[in-house]
Amino acid sequence: MKIRFAFIVAMFGLTTCTHPDSTGPNGPAELSVTDRLPLQDVYSLQTFSGMDTKRGLIITDSAALRAAWAMVFANYAVGQKPMLPTIDFKQNVVLLASAGQTPTQLLWFRITMVRERPEHMAVLVESEWPPCGGVPVTTNPVHIVTVPRVATQAVFTFVDNTTPCS
Repeated sequence: MKIRFAFIVAMFGLTTCTHPDSTGPNGPAELSVTDRLPLQDVYSLQTFSGMDTKRGLIITDSAALRAAWAMVFANYAVGQKPMLPTIDFKQNVVLLASAGQTPTQLLWFRITMVRERPEHMAVLVESEWPPCGGVPVTTNPVHIVTVPRVATQAVFTFVDNTTPCS
């Protein structure tokens, strides 16, 4: 009887363990990963950007930022475009993630984690859709952040956290 009880307790303990990279709608479960880079939001656009394809970009200089900014806000009139932010590219790089054209409005879309790797940065981009559909409107969400300049290459991974419709 004692052995069976110990086995059940041990199995329960294993089911409550969480991998350090586990994520959810509120972001990663473990925030103390040593290779994680601090993110600083630059801009989040959940609706109508000019970016019509899903992709990630690393921006390492002011000219590339100007070009990307013009692309993101291509659908906006001159007076509606936000000012181009000032970034210290000696210390930081800009990461831009685009969801591309989405058939319904997302609940959220954002870069949630950037980790330093030997030759690049690993960028996690997460999104969640309404589980049973949503407003049928085409949107082009974009999230832009800065991180410390530790590499000039980045690999973007896009993860959909939508729970199935029940």
